[in-house]
Amino acid sequence: MTEISNSNLSKQWNISYLMIFFVVIFVSDDTFTFGTNQNAGFIAFKYIIYLLLTIYLFFKIKAGIFVVLTRANLVLMLLFFSIMVTAVFNLDITGGYIYQIWIALMAFLITQYMPPKELVRVFIKYIYVLSFISIIVYIIAIGFPILLSPFPVFANSNDVQFYNLLVCVVFKDVMEVRNTGIFREPGVFMIYLSVAVMFELFYKDKMNKKHLVVIIIALFLTFSTAAFIILGVICIAYLFKANNSGVLYNKLFIVFAGVVVIIVMLLSSDIYSRVFDKIGKDSVNDGSALARGASVVVNLKIFSDYPVKGIGISNFPTGFSAYSLMIFNSSFESGNNTNTITTILAIYGLTFGIIFLYMVFSLTRKISHSVIINILLFIAFLMMFSNEDLRYSIGSFVLLFWGLRSDSAKKIIRTKYLERGVNYV
Repeated sequence: MTEISNSNLSKQWNISYLMIFFVVIFVSDDTFTFGTNQNAGFIAFKYIIYLLLTIYLFFKIKAGIFVVLTRANLVLMLLFFSIMVTAVFNLDITGGYIYQIWIALMAFLITQYMPPKELVRVFIKYIYVLSFISIIVYIIAIGFPILLSPFPVFANSNDVQFYNLLVCVVFKDVMEVRNTGIFREPGVFMIYLSVAVMFELFYKDKMNKKHLVVIIIALFLTFSTAAFIILGVICIAYLFKANNSGVLYNKLFIVFAGVVVIIVMLLSSDIYSRVFDKIGKDSVNDGSALARGASVVVNLKIFSDYPVKGIGISNFPTGFSAYSLMIFNSSFESGNNTNTITTILAIYGLTFGIIFLYMVFSLTRKISHSVIINILLFIAFLMMFSNEDLRYSIGSFVLLFWGLRSDSAKKIIRTKYLERGVNYV
């Protein structure tokens, strides 16, 4: 009877994990449908789902996670403090601060509810399925675009139109098709794909080669310049992994595959130009490298003028345009901003920036214990977070709080509750 009960309980947890990560990945600001979609109904639905998820997690999680001081809840409190300092000292009452706190809180609760290995397993499972679907849709978009015409067309916040298949989206009026998956841009999709590759190569006890191949193919089809560079850094990091028979074989394969990819790109001017001749350019518009450079230079200039309190959420759009006009003699909109780290520094100041970088560093240490691998993965993550603005990405914050998850803290909390006759999951 006990075995049956435990089995049923395990099944319930598994279903709840799948449902939670459905929200994390699908009902997210990172996607087109619930992130940049002009249809307000989808955005309202997202907020309702977030509220229900938050209530569910508060009921499921024991209060001990807030009582026992851990790295995760200490970081959460510091984030709250730094965000409120910015709001108060800038006399700014926009709801963006509440939303930023809400995203961090949900991510914290999710990582406290889901066991670390289970979180990785579910994450990879979803990314694998999305990768497989996106490859099929990419082939259809290239070879049989007429098959996309029955699907509804929606516009994003920049008036760019998409065919929305719900499980994948495709830019409508673009000559060069790029793999976007369900996400608002190929650059966002490639971040999820790159993290999945890291988990397969470094965190899992046994690599699933089928998953890895499909995910990497999907990654290539994003034709993201950053994706190719980041994948190269990840592969170099793998070469420093401790050898055994399986790892050594994989290293030889990675070197061989890397040489083949380089040769193909050098021999194919079309592929090379699609990847490397468009730095600062994407399938949405002909953005310039100057605009992406402004994401670093302008944000850092704003940060240098407002290092403690930041410029604030409400002041950021006009401030970004004014500073870019002063520096580049060209006024860029804050929507051109593609750098999470420098944007956090500009808006919130130094405290949030340091905390964010600490979370990134903790994430790399959670994935691998090798110092050299940590350094290389840290560089890869810096490139990811410098490629897109992910301040409101619940998926990104789930990964960051996962990196802070402490098993020893869980044991302490469980012990406290067991003394009271309560089980802590």
